[in-house]
Amino acid sequence: MLEVAMIKDMTVFVRAAKGKAFAPSYLGGRLPLSSNLGQFLREKLSGALNPKASEKELKFLHPLLANQEERSHIPEENEFLVELIKNREGYHLFMYPFEGRLVHEVMAALIAYRISKLAPISFSMAMNDYGFELFSDKEIPLNEDNLGRILTRDNLMNDVISSINAAEMARRKFRDIAVISGMVVQNFPGQQRSNKSLQSSAGLIFKVLEDYDPNHFLVRQAYTEVFNAQLQEQRLVEAFKRIEKSKIILKFANTFTPLSFPIKVDSLRQTLSSEDLDSRIQKLIQQAKKVK
Repeated sequence: MLEVAMIKDMTVFVRAAKGKAFAPSYLGGRLPLSSNLGQFLREKLSGALNPKASEKELKFLHPLLANQEERSHIPEENEFLVELIKNREGYHLFMYPFEGRLVHEVMAALIAYRISKLAPISFSMAMNDYGFELFSDKEIPLNEDNLGRILTRDNLMNDVISSINAAEMARRKFRDIAVISGMVVQNFPGQQRSNKSLQSSAGLIFKVLEDYDPNHFLVRQAYTEVFNAQLQEQRLVEAFKRIEKSKIILKFANTFTPLSFPIKVDSLRQTLSSEDLDSRIQKLIQQAKKVK
């Protein structure tokens, strides 16, 4: 039984543990969905209120799903649900692609960028495996007329690059490429270089190559790995293909729905407050009951 003593560079130093050992636990919702599992969830959710549904999980969730249908809508397989919620905090936009957290991180930044081109506005973002939230203190300029343009597949990757700092992500990814290719040396005899030193050397090489030889195959490799691994390019394109073929359902509400509530709770974990999380969740529940 070991315990962590310290972390230096990429090495974890451990020692024999004394006393009682604690098993680590992790937020299960942060494990990203695969594309196949996302498709399976959309299929199951589509028929969730069907009286013939035999799965015990769906029967257990029936009251919650019925609440979702009453307050908003449960999307069918060929539908894409968008919720606009206005409350005392401000304006909330929720979308439910069911594509997993990794894809939703990129989609949230992309949708925020496209909306910001309609009117000056600032957003905070939160997401889980089912959907994502864009929150603003200003009214979000989104309606049935412009929603199709916001969710279009046209100019997709160019807008993604504009919504994030792809060059910085590629520069960080280039460090591993530079080490493997031998452009930078990770170890000297009897000495290991620090991560900061490696990143500095690799970053300098990346900048020179990008400025004077932008088509260098290692620079292209860095961008390729960013698009495939971090930006989930293929899954993102497939998701927007599916959304374009789907019927867009836009719903308005004055309080959080069962689908939006977990995303909102996830955003509470990332905000600074003197109240504990349970107290803040109870406040949201009481507000929802009052509105109902």
